[in-house]
Parts: sequence; C-alpha cells; structure tokens
Amino acid sequence: VGAMTKQVLFPPLMPAGRPFRVSNASRSRRKGIVASSLQELIRKTLDSFFISAGKITLVLEEDGTVVDTEEFFKSLDDNTHLMVLEKGQKWTA
Repeated sequence: VGAMTKQVLFPPLMPAGRPFRVSNASRSRRKGIVASSLQELIRKTLDSFFISAGKITLVLEEDGTVVDTEEFFKSLDDNTHLMVLEKGQKWTA
C-alpha cells in the first residue's frame, strides 16, 4: 500500500475580475469597474460614486432588471452596462 501526498504548488487563484460599465441614475456619470463577485462590484461602485449610504440597487441599464444574486451576476457578459440606484431612485428608459 503506497502513501499518497498532495503538494500545493500555487495557492488557489481568485476568480479573474470582469469589466462592467456602471452609470448613475441620471446617466451623467459612467465608471468602468472590474469585479469578480457581486459583493466586490457593489463595494467598488460605492467607492467610485462616493456613495456613503450603503443601500444601493444595481440594475441593467437597458431594461432595469435588478442584479441581486451572485448567479445572475455571473451570467452577465463582460462590459455589461449597469446603473446604480440609491434609495428612492427608480430606473427610467
């Protein structure tokens, strides 16, 4: 009976960040943000748009669909246009 050993040569890699385009509700400001998870995208969006309230909603800019799960986030294409909505703001065409 032989003994098996496992050697880790490299630490697990973080998932590669993906590019997104995020605008404010009035579409007057746009930022390019690279993120590998929905939580990272939210955090970077808060920082980029200087939002301190912390309660935001990310929606698809084209139709207002809410991006609120990691699974949906992972299904988005690179360079998807998103809109950040602060409390009380609503998506408009």
